[in-house]
Amino acid sequence: MRLVLRWSVLLLVCGRHAQAQDWRPGDTIDLIRRAIAHRASRDADTLLTAWHAEAHGILRYASVLDHGDGPVERVVRADELRIEVYGESPNLSKQIIRAWRDTSFLPNRVSYHRDHLGIVANDFGPAIRLGQGDEVRDVPHPLSDAGLARYLFALGDTVTLNGPQGRVLVVAVQVRPTSPDSAGTVGTLYLDLARAALVRFRFTFTPVSYRDGTVEEITVTLENALQDFTRWLPWRQSIMIRRGLPLFDLPFRTVIRGDWTIDKYELGVHRPSDWFAGAFLVGPRTPMRGGMWDAPLAAQLVALPATDADVAMIAREASTALGGALLDGLPHLRFSGTGISDFIRINRVEGVTPAIGTRLALGALFVARGRIGIGLSDHRIIGSASLERRLGAGTLSLNAARSVRDIGDLPVISGLGNSLRAAVSGDDYGDYSLVDRFGLQYSTMLAGFRVVASVAGESYASVVTTFRPISGTATPNPALGGGDQIVLHVTLSRRDSHGDGISLDHEAAAAWQRVSGSARGRVAMPVGNLVLSAMAGIGSGELPGYRSFVLGGRGTLLGVPFRALGGRRIALVEAAWAIPVALPTPPFPYARWIRLPSVFSPYLGAGVAGGEMPDLPWRATGRIEPIAGLRFDLWGPLLRLDAGMSLRTGRVGVAIDIHPDWWGLF
Repeated sequence: MRLVLRWSVLLLVCGRHAQAQDWRPGDTIDLIRRAIAHRASRDADTLLTAWHAEAHGILRYASVLDHGDGPVERVVRADELRIEVYGESPNLSKQIIRAWRDTSFLPNRVSYHRDHLGIVANDFGPAIRLGQGDEVRDVPHPLSDAGLARYLFALGDTVTLNGPQGRVLVVAVQVRPTSPDSAGTVGTLYLDLARAALVRFRFTFTPVSYRDGTVEEITVTLENALQDFTRWLPWRQSIMIRRGLPLFDLPFRTVIRGDWTIDKYELGVHRPSDWFAGAFLVGPRTPMRGGMWDAPLAAQLVALPATDADVAMIAREASTALGGALLDGLPHLRFSGTGISDFIRINRVEGVTPAIGTRLALGALFVARGRIGIGLSDHRIIGSASLERRLGAGTLSLNAARSVRDIGDLPVISGLGNSLRAAVSGDDYGDYSLVDRFGLQYSTMLAGFRVVASVAGESYASVVTTFRPISGTATPNPALGGGDQIVLHVTLSRRDSHGDGISLDHEAAAAWQRVSGSARGRVAMPVGNLVLSAMAGIGSGELPGYRSFVLGGRGTLLGVPFRALGGRRIALVEAAWAIPVALPTPPFPYARWIRLPSVFSPYLGAGVAGGEMPDLPWRATGRIEPIAGLRFDLWGPLLRLDAGMSLRTGRVGVAIDIHPDWWGLF
């Protein structure tokens, strides 16, 4: 334990310095001076500075909830626009909305800033503004006269980019503000070697750049293409705005993202001087009904990149460029929790357990988190504390915690649902141990996988039921044993924005090992999707009871008694046919005129448990338990209604809850 503590403190304080970069002022780099001169003079040719193009864009407002093994995105609203774009010297733009439609998938009252409905027509000009200046205002562009004094640059590799006119040789140039405490961009400029023209710019901002207290992060990608081999003009653009709660640090964010393609250019199309007067974007103020579109809007979303995954690299590179500095625009001090149930919950061991947690950014490098609570029935204090900092492409944290932990690998009910059931009837879907833990953890992304590795001293102890529900009697909590050990723990997971993907988990102590994994994917059908999922786990012969595997009942095998199966080995498979259905929308707030999507899924499943552990209440029968069921994911989905029947006994089980996509929040 002393060794863990010693190395934890050393790594947290020292860290690993980012790869050395030769950061220099722009006026000392010939390519930067040429690029600034090119932007200043690009409108001099009156023939080529007047142009016309068509832009096609999709905006989406989404919720992003991190369940611990990757973010799951749910699109709340999507908008599709077709815009005519006119450009003229010097840096003038007029954009006209010709078609606009929208679709909502969850209740909302989203209202976009007007400039999010158009494109960036001139690389922002000398100063960057977003959200009509409410989100970012007057941040100097790195390739401007003001930016020359505001930024430092580092020449990188020469790379080849593919565009609509073929391949172009560019130099990647990193950029950051001279002072990390000043407003500015952090990212990479890709400059054409021949002309010093800006071909691509991927960047985010320093936290002080954000003017809206709900903005956590904004990332921007602008790509230009060479038109008629004479002028670089907009080709593809993506702007992502991630928002959080100013008072609460929860694993929940909302995202607005616009993805645009600009094509069908005509050069030399001049307009009268008064054409560009007034607002730069004109046209309808709300979506237009009707019109001709190539495909349903929901189908257009399938080909779009996920909001979280494809911007993570920009954020990591920007943080590294600033020596691991935090780029979170939200307040430094916030209440913290993994969900609403972290602030108050009820179970049969602790009873009503109020708790409070905080997150505090310490300078630009460290984040401290703390949480404390007390069970009003067992009078036991629980809590946690951690100190973390970005290290290379990942995050290193030193943490300590005392918690009451359920034995299950997968959640089977929302925290809110379990608290209500436990309070009323004592029907608690948890089997608990008291866990004391102190350790070191490193998390990062590697080849598309989220990797979390830790070494920790852990102490487990059995706990007993102490809570008296409003009616009935809470069942006794099983004795799961106890013990102390040093545990090495590695988790690899890869999930897409729908939650499909794989995960692998390995724990190793001196006397035992435990390996588990899960996978979920889908196959398109003529109607709906075939959703396939599987989970398996195996432990060594000395696996302690508090790390055994469990199956049965809601969340695993509905129709089999809850956690009737378990032991040192389990396997679980399910095949569900997810069929979209149209159901009337209840009178939810902000859901009028919206038809929220629902899904009906008949399914078959089977599970088996082996490796008997005699002192535990679940049995390793070694017998396959098949089930069949019907599942309704309703309105968005917001709710889940699930009914399953054991094909061996005919026993039926029913579960109603918030949809599992939202369990991380509730």
